[in-house]
Amino acid sequence: MTAAAWVDGSAIAAAEVDERLARLRSRDGASSLPVPDSREGRQLRRWVAQVAVVERVCEREVAARGEGASAGALGALTKADAAALGSIVAAAWTNSPAVPRAAALVTGDLTVAPELLRRAAELSATDDGGTAWTADALIASARMEAFARWLAHATHERVRLEEGFEHPGDATQPDNLHEH
Repeated sequence: MTAAAWVDGSAIAAAEVDERLARLRSRDGASSLPVPDSREGRQLRRWVAQVAVVERVCEREVAARGEGASAGALGALTKADAAALGSIVAAAWTNSPAVPRAAALVTGDLTVAPELLRRAAELSATDDGGTAWTADALIASARMEAFARWLAHATHERVRLEEGFEHPGDATQPDNLHEH
């Protein structure tokens, strides 16, 4: 078996990444995807691998904490959440129930100090005496940010990527498209 990545020493097979990519290419709108053997096509394969990595990290975290672990639910992503987390994490969140579950588990004990909630309400006050922010929205935003930090740390500590499956934004990989 050829591995695309390793999460906690367990392989994600390159064949799994290729199967996921084949499913993408079999859907309506697939004609808008890049040609497989092009620079952009290889970047798409890396992107798909990263989605699998995020899902696997979260699946393993949920399994490690056990189903009995309690946490407040985190629901569907808003457009702002998806933009803040990035397309890879947003796709994984939508594709795998383990991702929002892991987010809830790792951020379940997060609190926001009352003085910060009051200050946010003051700063977002509207002309009619209301507020553009609610305490729940501020806490949800803080939880998303905490999850993103946790995921970045967990990925750094627990994931090893094989050549050809580097993160699409990794400046050292040969197909990197970000140029200045």
